[in-house]
Amino acid sequence: MAFLSRAILLLLPAVVCIQLSGASGDGIDRCWCLNSLKRAVPKEEIEEFSIFPRRSNCDKVEIILTLKPVNNSTEVIQRCLSPETKQGINLQTCWKNKNINNTPTFKISSCFQV
Repeated sequence: MAFLSRAILLLLPAVVCIQLSGASGDGIDRCWCLNSLKRAVPKEEIEEFSIFPRRSNCDKVEIILTLKPVNNSTEVIQRCLSPETKQGINLQTCWKNKNINNTPTFKISSCFQV
């Protein structure tokens, strides 16, 4: 009986940690884009982009742009783009038509000549 009590006491913190971490089946537990740009970003400034469809814990399509480094910087700058903008619609169309390997990120040069 003492062994069972100790086992439960050791298991309980692990279960609580998993619950608090928000672990879900797809590994994504919320929307990443809290604020999205409503204006276009010049294509010359974009290195690549990712599009995340609606999922169980985020009810909107998210477009994340990775911008090219500025002034030899090593800092990675990412911005969210509203999927309803003209540029957002164009990127989604390109993603659907050209991303045949379903890669997580897609080079902007694959969509448009810059």
